Amino acid sequence: MRLQEDWNGGWLLATVDGFPGVDEGRLMPFAPRSAISNPSGKTRNPPKRSRTPSLGMPSLHVRGICAALAAQYGNPRHGNKSNPLDELAYIILSTRTRNETFRDTYLQVKRAFPRWHDLRPGDLSRLSQILIPAGLGNLKARQLLEIAERLRKDFGRATLSPLKDLSDADAEAYLTSLPGVGSKVAKCVLMYSMGRHVLPVDAHVHRLASRLGFRTKRRPDTSQELIENAVPPRLRYGFHVNAVAHGRTVCLPQRPRCGSCCVARWCQYNAGRLT
Repeated sequence: MRLQEDWNGGWLLATVDGFPGVDEGRLMPFAPRSAISNPSGKTRNPPKRSRTPSLGMPSLHVRGICAALAAQYGNPRHGNKSNPLDELAYIILSTRTRNETFRDTYLQVKRAFPRWHDLRPGDLSRLSQILIPAGLGNLKARQLLEIAERLRKDFGRATLSPLKDLSDADAEAYLTSLPGVGSKVAKCVLMYSMGRHVLPVDAHVHRLASRLGFRTKRRPDTSQELIENAVPPRLRYGFHVNAVAHGRTVCLPQRPRCGSCCVARWCQYNAGRLT
């Protein structure tokens, strides 16, 4: 007979030849760890349930939250693109705008310039006019033109395909070196168009995570690392896209619809612990 220490609700299993609780054909009772290593009889506590380091709640709850959101919203893509440069332009057009006109604006840009490689500095006025309905037309037009020029300089043509061979960190570093591209935009490109296990933190993700009790800071950008590290890599895509859907329809900035919330059971805000 041999003893194999293995926590099972705080009990140690006696085993023979790998079969728990069996000793030469007869059953043996489970022996508490204290009976072997703690003669005083004082009960030792079993290991604590694992917690996600930056979350303040059991990791099991994180998975439950992700599952509930996925069941409710089904991991929508929100119109995001599979081509990395298309996605970058799409995200740039969507930033700092509160309406959905950027979707139509994006389609108009692609009709006018089917290939980003054809976008040249002389097209500034034409591009600006197309972008005006989405807001900040002149600023975004200059940004897109500068990015196209930079890509032609670095890769010989306007493309982000070479980033597919880079690590997450190196690809993000290159993207954030482009004019006007921050971490959130870079992570959106990596997640939506390159299948990387990153988690962009926007206003919707930040608001939901804060109300659920994730460790966060006051702003989405300063909470990026905390929230991303709290969600297992393979669940990050679903958490992001479903949090966006949830933030647009239920977890609103003002007067959230808590009665319709699929993650209310985990919500600190709904429980009255947050304001």
